Order: sequence, then structure tokens, then C-alpha cells
Amino acid sequence: MPVSDRREELLPDVTFLVSDLAGKEEAEKLERALTRLEFVDLVNVDPEKGLVAVSYDGGEEELGRIGGAMEEAGYAAEPSPGADPNVD
Repeated sequence: MPVSDRREELLPDVTFLVSDLAGKEEAEKLERALTRLEFVDLVNVDPEKGLVAVSYDGGEEELGRIGGAMEEAGYAAEPSPGADPNVD
């Protein structure tokens, strides 16, 4: 298996619902804020659906920092249903 494939298997993925995300400019702002975190490898923002998918290297602490970065950027976010076993 190529190294890149193994690395992708090790990266947790999480999807957030962002209720106050409006337009491409806002999506780019949020993407920049998240990619500044050293452990974030990939960010995909879909402003039409209000979804933010993040691939990162880490665990609960890093997940908390992702949420904090979204809040600092001015967005309210919560894990999407199905992305977190604790969310119904």
C-alpha cells in the first residue's frame, strides 16, 4: 500500500454543521482559519449545505481546537448527525 494511502487511513474525519455560513467568501475565510492549524490536513467547506469536512491528525484535543478555531472565526458549529456517536 502506498504511504499516502496508509496516511489517509490514519486521519480522522469529522463533519460539522455550520448554521451561519453564507457564500463563497465566508467559506474561504473559514477554510483559511482551519488550515492554519498544524494538524489539519484537509478542509472542505460547502456553504450551500452548511457543511465543513475536516481531515486531521489527532484525537479529542485536536477536535476541540478545530471547534475553537471555528468559534474564533465567528461561526457556530456542531458535529453533524452520524459524525459523532454521541449526537442523535
